[in-house]
Amino acid sequence: MASLGFCKIDDLQLSKNSSNAVSEIKDLIGSGNLLSVSTASIPLFQIFFSPGKGTAFEATIAVREYDWELFGNALGASGKITRSRIFNIAYNQEIFTYGKEQKFWRCVSEASK
Repeated sequence: MASLGFCKIDDLQLSKNSSNAVSEIKDLIGSGNLLSVSTASIPLFQIFFSPGKGTAFEATIAVREYDWELFGNALGASGKITRSRIFNIAYNQEIFTYGKEQKFWRCVSEASK
């Protein structure tokens, strides 16, 4: 990853378009967090609340047999998807801005890689 030494930007004034992009990124972060929490809760429901999982013994077997590797991959992918979408927004803003505003978006795009 590139050095983020250029991220210190004094007296930055964002345009209306950039302000909208910041709001969009905030929404993406919120959605990404919700996706991660939802994904993380799937095993709990599948193991403990699925039909036929009434006893502690059945739940123990379900925990042991659950595909935890697939679960880990799914959970890890949700963060990557969010970062990728943030990068796309930031990179597009970086291309169409200049000066301090462009430096700001370059910092965001580099940080989201």
